[in-house]
Amino acid sequence: MVRHFQMRNREKKFPGCKPDGPGVYCRKVSQKKQIGGRNQMKKIDLTEKYYRGCAGSCVRMSKELQECFNSPHGIYLRVQCQSGVRICFSTDAREMVFSMVFGDAVRQVFASDLFIDGKMTTLTGEGPHRIELAEGGKNITIHLPHLVLINKVELAVNDGAEVTPLPRPEKTILFCGDSIMQGMTTTSPALAPAPRIAAGLNMDFINTSFGGAKMNPEHIRLTALLPGDIMIVALGTNDSLSKKPLDIFTADVRESLKIFAVFPGRKYLILPIPNPGAEPGLDEYRRIIRTEAETYPEIRIIDGYEFYPADLEYYCDKTHPNDRGAELYARHVVEIIGA
Repeated sequence: MVRHFQMRNREKKFPGCKPDGPGVYCRKVSQKKQIGGRNQMKKIDLTEKYYRGCAGSCVRMSKELQECFNSPHGIYLRVQCQSGVRICFSTDAREMVFSMVFGDAVRQVFASDLFIDGKMTTLTGEGPHRIELAEGGKNITIHLPHLVLINKVELAVNDGAEVTPLPRPEKTILFCGDSIMQGMTTTSPALAPAPRIAAGLNMDFINTSFGGAKMNPEHIRLTALLPGDIMIVALGTNDSLSKKPLDIFTADVRESLKIFAVFPGRKYLILPIPNPGAEPGLDEYRRIIRTEAETYPEIRIIDGYEFYPADLEYYCDKTHPNDRGAELYARHVVEIIGA
């Protein structure tokens, strides 16, 4: 059973909160306190070993990626969002309280997804979210909100309960994409394509995707430096939408693929999905990506036109998948990679 309280003002900036760095910071607290007159609760010291999906210290982007995309402000905020970051642990607790402090929001989506032994519940707002748990050991994963900055995360369990970080999966996927892979139009973090793909393949993942991303060799280079067994690049749509000159785009693709080809693990390049009703031009950008990629046999091309229909039923705005579209997108990618 989950009890939670929604934010009264979802756009509150909490200027008094001073995080240790961008994104989430983990505050070390060991004191116990009474919460709501119920069980005596103890706060958990959320060190890095509890976090998944992080290239930095409890944040998804490495310092180099944050510095590379520190302007304009709108892009910087998307980079700072904790898309794909999770807290993973096992516990025998009977009660758990989870709360956050939010900063600026990229989208008005304030959901986090709680998985208890694989069963998902979506929580809304900062909390505190009080969760009553069944007896015995449980594996718990919390997907942090993916489109809002998070200045603080706190987790408490009933006094006497054991909490242990979950072991990491053997393999990790690196996602390097744009707003589609970040999940800018999904209604909660676990519904975005990247976490769906990783879950379907039973792998850990780090998602360096962000809304507005274009084909950029440095984005790919810095992502490829992260530890991973598979890397997926899904870029090109924003280059088309912004009408990047084709000669510049071709040069960016060539340099990006040259870097991508050096990544030691398996490599997949997803060509942009259809843009139904959008201005023409995407086909030429797709053609350039495919032509250049075909010179690298080690890079597997996944054509978005072949697995994603140009049907508005799967879109929210003629460019971005809705929740149903994200599920379709992820399912087909899992089928291809897992084959």
